[in-house]
Amino acid sequence: MSLLGKLFGKSGDKAPTPQEAIQRLTETEEMLQKKSDFLEKKIEQEIATARKNGTKNKRGWSHKWLFIFIII
Repeated sequence: MSLLGKLFGKSGDKAPTPQEAIQRLTETEEMLQKKSDFLEKKIEQEIATARKNGTKNKRGWSHKWLFIFIII
């Protein structure tokens, strides 16, 4: 591809068909749902640990809450 073609967006690739686009979006949605589920479980674990350390270990408690707020 020539330099001018790259600059002005001339592409040799054809656009995906609607079915391919739907398939790609479905795969992306599934991947994002898995990531979301993982992060929700991780947050629940961190909250449980923070609550457990809340009365015993003030430093551990504050660290866990900071971690939770950074994720969200």
